[in-house]
Amino acid sequence: MENQLCFQCFKMKGSYGVCPHCGYEENTGAAQAYQLAPGTVLRGRYIIGVSIGFGGFGITYKAFDTVLSIVVAIKEFYPAGLVNRGEGEVKVGIFSGEKEEEFKRQLNRFLEEARNMAIFSKEKNIINVFDYFEENQTAYIIMEYVDAPVLKECLKEKGRFPAEEAEGYILAILDALSKVHSHGIIHKDVSPDNIFILGENSIKLFDFGAAKFQGTETERTEDVVVKAGYTPPEQYRSKNQQGAFMDIYAAGAVLYEMVTGEKPMEAPDRSVEDALKRPSEFGIEIEEQLERVILKALALKPELRFQTAEQMKEAIVSRKKVELPEEELKKYQKKKKMLAAGMAAAFAVAGGIFLFSQTYFSGRGKIDVAKLPEQDLEIWISSEDASAGEGLSEVLLESVEKECPQLNVTVQVVDGREYEEKIQQAAKEGELPDVFCTEGIPAKDYCADLSKLLNTMELADYLHLDGLGKKGVYELPTAMQVAVAYINEEKETELPESLDKDSLTEEEGLLGYAEDVESFAAFQDMDLSLSRIAGDLSDMDLVKEVTVDVIPPTDFAVVPILQDGKLIGTMERPYGVSKEGDSARQEAGMFLLSLLLSDGAQSAAYMGNEEGIPLNRKVLGNYQETKMTTYLDFLKGFDLENAELYEGGSICRILQEEAGEPKKK
Repeated sequence: MENQLCFQCFKMKGSYGVCPHCGYEENTGAAQAYQLAPGTVLRGRYIIGVSIGFGGFGITYKAFDTVLSIVVAIKEFYPAGLVNRGEGEVKVGIFSGEKEEEFKRQLNRFLEEARNMAIFSKEKNIINVFDYFEENQTAYIIMEYVDAPVLKECLKEKGRFPAEEAEGYILAILDALSKVHSHGIIHKDVSPDNIFILGENSIKLFDFGAAKFQGTETERTEDVVVKAGYTPPEQYRSKNQQGAFMDIYAAGAVLYEMVTGEKPMEAPDRSVEDALKRPSEFGIEIEEQLERVILKALALKPELRFQTAEQMKEAIVSRKKVELPEEELKKYQKKKKMLAAGMAAAFAVAGGIFLFSQTYFSGRGKIDVAKLPEQDLEIWISSEDASAGEGLSEVLLESVEKECPQLNVTVQVVDGREYEEKIQQAAKEGELPDVFCTEGIPAKDYCADLSKLLNTMELADYLHLDGLGKKGVYELPTAMQVAVAYINEEKETELPESLDKDSLTEEEGLLGYAEDVESFAAFQDMDLSLSRIAGDLSDMDLVKEVTVDVIPPTDFAVVPILQDGKLIGTMERPYGVSKEGDSARQEAGMFLLSLLLSDGAQSAAYMGNEEGIPLNRKVLGNYQETKMTTYLDFLKGFDLENAELYEGGSICRILQEEAGEPKKK
């Protein structure tokens, strides 16, 4: 039958040398010498026809399935630079040595693409995969053949689409992405090159060569697929967090080009100076809402984009006004404390907040909150994040107003970097507040015994508090810290999974400490060898200031510092109650102290920033679900319950001492 088939249209041409249907000449060879010759048969079933596409990793042929009698597309794995094939040959020749190893690695990646695509073999908007196999020392994917132009060709021909028409196509694209994401797969290469336009708002998404399962290890740098204008900023680096939001950016870029006729400016250029023009600035007719959808999808920060394809689709269909990224960012920065309030409300729905009289002051206790006399109290909060401190202050005041309104409480938020000096001065002058963070002064000298409070608390409800005892306790920690090292990925490409505490003395030029300002400068400076900073989670904001927040951005990784395979850390942010004043005043102070361990306060203090790990187990559960991603992902592999805890001083000072570094004063 091969002799009668045309290898271009696969219609029967009979004995004609030139196909009467499409004009293809019978003896036309392969377009390139290394490509399979038309008429080659694979698996005794698939007849290779003309090549219809080729790139650095593969060749796509039009072919005929003699079993099903249908035209198919066959993608052959042919990575340029790793293999060769002479004219007329079938098997590929694989280069030896390191190139052979790289070929095997990429071959596995190619087969993974086939498996990813096969999941969607019956989906309407996604190219179907019928089969895949290895042969001729390489591999092949048998796919549905689509006789339609790709979006790139349509854009070249039309220039741009009317907004209404573009909207119909993007909804189909979002439908396809929704199905892809529902299987935990990120496409990572959504662009006009990989979208067939079938007409009537119908598309076919294809090319899953860059696709990745969410939650799998990040790929090597050379695996990262980048297409200028469509690739989000976080995809330019191999170690960044991955998620559906990456495809949302690409979908936004596709829609932007469809309605404007211009590709968006490349993400790294936008990171230097975001001069992205709004679609309306091109003088086109577009609804404000659709423009807002496009700009939200194209937000540089992943958290400001739509997080799912369904969210973006709903915004288009419902015509509800969405916030622009700059509006949302401004609102977030100005009202970061609303995160705490929102989480507090969530806990309230579950019946877990503002029940302090029942939770902490039950019938077994010795403090009756309702009978506390009217009085003025002051509490000092130590926080290096002003917004988080304000949020915590607001939650505390709301709690007092609800549960003990006879107390008139003043909350003062003090910058954590200045707190020790201020509390020491207040202690010296005898002007300590009623409740305060005891960092910097000996709690036993200035604070009341907390036995009355501890007798009312279920200490097992808090991380590492169960062993405190009920007497001789003068301060309560409110957070936990763990020791980590921050690593500049541009200086160190082979990243360790962890560091042993005893190995820090061997780091020498590689290592600095987070209390040393010069270390941050050296960490950022590519001309200096320092690539690691040892410290704790609270130092993350400082590291961000010299990495992801600078232009151009620099990636960094976070790895734990371990002792005998366990996390090491300290209990942090201890608070006590001034021993000055009568018993009623001290009891009121203990009530305030209990609020610092409540659901709402712990959420406000630790869910919106990196100042520590919450001790409240209810909040800790939420923290583990929402915060242990990206930089904190390593925490999932360790048990916080079994961490080795040090007493006294910050993690950084402890590490310096044990590594033989001079202790900071």
